[in-house]
Order: sequence, then structure tokens, then C-alpha cells
Amino acid sequence: MGKDAKNIHLDMEARAFGARARGGDGLQREHSALLWTLMLGVFLGAADLNLIAPGLTAISHAVRVTSGVGAWLVTIYAIIYAVGLPIAGALGDRYGRRGVFFAGAIVFAVGSLLAGLSHTLTMLLIARGVQALGASALIPLATAEIGTAFSPARRGALLGAVGAVYGLAAVVGPPIGAVLVAYVGWRWLFFATVPIAAAVALLAALSFPEAVERRAIPLDILGALLTAAAVGALLLGFEFIHRGDLPFGVASIIFGALLLPNLGFWERSASGSIFGRIDLRGGMGLAYALGILSAAGMVVALFVPLYGLRELHLTEVQSGVALLPMALAAAVTSWWGGRLTDRVGPMPVLAAGFLLLAGGAYAVPALGGMVGLGLGLVLVGGGVGLTMGAPLQYLVLGLAPKGQSSAAVAMLGTFRALGTAAGPVLYASFLPVFAQLFLAAAGVGVAGLLAALLLWGSQPRPNMV
Repeated sequence: MGKDAKNIHLDMEARAFGARARGGDGLQREHSALLWTLMLGVFLGAADLNLIAPGLTAISHAVRVTSGVGAWLVTIYAIIYAVGLPIAGALGDRYGRRGVFFAGAIVFAVGSLLAGLSHTLTMLLIARGVQALGASALIPLATAEIGTAFSPARRGALLGAVGAVYGLAAVVGPPIGAVLVAYVGWRWLFFATVPIAAAVALLAALSFPEAVERRAIPLDILGALLTAAAVGALLLGFEFIHRGDLPFGVASIIFGALLLPNLGFWERSASGSIFGRIDLRGGMGLAYALGILSAAGMVVALFVPLYGLRELHLTEVQSGVALLPMALAAAVTSWWGGRLTDRVGPMPVLAAGFLLLAGGAYAVPALGGMVGLGLGLVLVGGGVGLTMGAPLQYLVLGLAPKGQSSAAVAMLGTFRALGTAAGPVLYASFLPVFAQLFLAAAGVGVAGLLAALLLWGSQPRPNMV
């Protein structure tokens, strides 16, 4: 990691200089059409995960399954999305982001059309998987494009805008889905996204810059399969445990864990490794650990409605509304954190975010009542906005080997998916004692703070990514 600390900002200065030296290419690309394309792609990929939630009951009834079985439409999307991220990132670095982003939008549109035409659960699950594969190319490649195509002076702010758009999509997805189900039927949860995906593909073809250089290295197929199997098994394991199926869950996690050493051995020897020169033993490994911890800290919100019902004796509506301060705080700090990152670099912002997360989670049981819940959730939300937003993406882009920014950002998404899956399992193990549950979330924040402090010396210099 010491070597990373000494060389990282020199490497980023060379990249920034190289962009300017290519006839001002980086500045020419900074136009509104490209930015709108990237943001629309992020919104589409993020919204679709939550869009169908209000329609699960109607869909389950239509295909004659229980709501519990129908919920796999959300689960399968999340798992395949996480599995597809590193592969999409590797393809983007090898063959250019423009083509892979375009293909992702087309694949997503095909999946949406198939889902809307489905009459059985099996067809719906396959269609959702196709959608997820398409979405896995949109968000990480949009983030990587912002990290290389736009002015370094604005990079943190633009990455913060990506986080804000992602958060907005998560908030407006369910209400939009509810309106579609109520007025035009559940099939339009999928049909409605087809023209949006087509627009993203068209805009990508028109606004994305041509790749400056393409590295047509054959993709390591076995490595990709091992990665998919390992990540998929781990995510399925956490999902089974969360649903109460402990034997299958533990078996799946063990299987995934056993695949990891084989994956590592193979990737070190494969010429077309999907991980390329990304080294998990140094600063990048700690950055991905921060990704896991930030996602695990965020999902404590899943237990807030239950806490409100059981401990504070709120109604279901009141328990749900209690999350609004957290969501608003996260939206504000996500936007503000990107701008602050441009000025001071990512590490102070990340450290502050994990400190807020730890303090907020501790405040909920320590202060108790509505005061503890309100103040605690505002602090947790502020921490989530800082740790899930621009600073960590900025850091990963800075630590990524030259020419592998797409793969680096995509792998961050995969590690965050692991944190999102593992977090609920960790917190549920402390129920019904909610005080211990929130203290565990505070512990996640403290662990993130310590990891951030370890990385402090490796932070990219502001405006030099």
C-alpha cells in the first residue's frame, strides 16, 4: 500500500495530462448530451430494481404463485446484476464503453419486453435475468465514463450527481410502479421501460465518444464463470439465510467461499483475467472493504419499520414515514459530498461518513424514543450519503490501474452487493434485542472509519484523477 501512496497521484496526473494532450479530447466530450445519457442510464438501472415492488402481489396472482415465490423476481434481478457487474466492466475496458453501454441498454429493453409478455413465473424470471444483465452494464460504465471523460475539477460533483440520481430512482420507483399497476396493469411495469432503454441506446450511439484506445484482449471465460458462480453462491446463501432456510444458506456460502481460492489462483495465471492488474492486497482491497461496510451500514434501515412497530408502538404508516429524514439526509450529503471531494479528496469525506454512521446508529438506542430515532436516522442518512456516493467511487477510480477504470468501478458494485446481502443477516442475528442490532450497525461504522484511516495516505489528490 505504501507504493500505492507514493505513485497514485503521479499516475493520475499523467492520465489528466494525457487527456488534455489528445487535442483537448477530454474537454470536448464534456457536453450535456453525454451527461444526460449517463444519468438516464443510471436512473433506468436503479429504478427498475424497485419499480416492480408494488406489483409483486398482482404479478404473483397472475402467474399463480404465492407472494413469497413472486419475491424472487426482485432477488434474481439483484443477484444477476451483481454477477454481471465485473464482466460488464471488463468488457468495457477491453472493447470500449460506448459499445458495451449501448449493448446493455438494448439487452435491458429486450428483457423488459419479454417480461411484459410473460405468462409464467419461469419466463418472468428469465426475463428479469436478461434485464439485470443489461442493467449491469449501465451504472458502472456511466460512472467510469464520468471518471475519465469529464474535467477533473468537476469529477467529484458529477459523481455526487450520479449518487443523487441513484437515490432519486430508488425513492420514485415504488410510487411510479404503484400508479402503473393501479391504472394500466402490472405488465406496464416492464413495457414502460422499453422506450426509455431504447432512448438510452440511441443517445449512447450519438453522444458517447469513440474509444481512444481499445485493448482487444480475449475475455477469460473460465474466470468469468468462476466469478459468477462464487458471487452468485454467496449472494444466494445470504438470501436463503435471510428467508430462514439456514441449511441451504450455509451450504451455498461455503460453496462460494471454496470457489474463491480457485478463482484467485486461476486469475493470477490467466492472460485475459477479468480482474486484469487490479490488486486486492493493497489499497484497492481496503477500498472494496469500505464498499462492503458502506452497504452493510445502509441496510440497517430495513429494520427501522420493525423497530418503530415493536419498540415505539408506531403504526405501519408512521414507521415507514420515519425513514424519510434518513432518505433526505442521504440525498443532501450525497450531492454535497461530491463537491467536497473535489476540494479535500475522498478520504476525509469517507471518514466523516463512517463517523456519522456509527454515531447515528449508536444514538438510536442510547437516546431512545422518537428523539433517538429521529436524530439517529438523520446522522445515519448523512453517513450513507457520504459513504455510498462520490468519495468511494472517486477513490476507486484513482486507485484503478490505467485502462481498467470500468472493471474497478464494476467490482465495487459487486462488493457492495455482498454487503447489502450480508448486512440483514448480521443484524437479524441480534433480534429481538434492537439495542444490540443498532450497536452492531455502529460497529460497522467504526470498522469503516478504521479502514478509511488506514487508507488515508493513499488518497488521490483532488482534481488529479
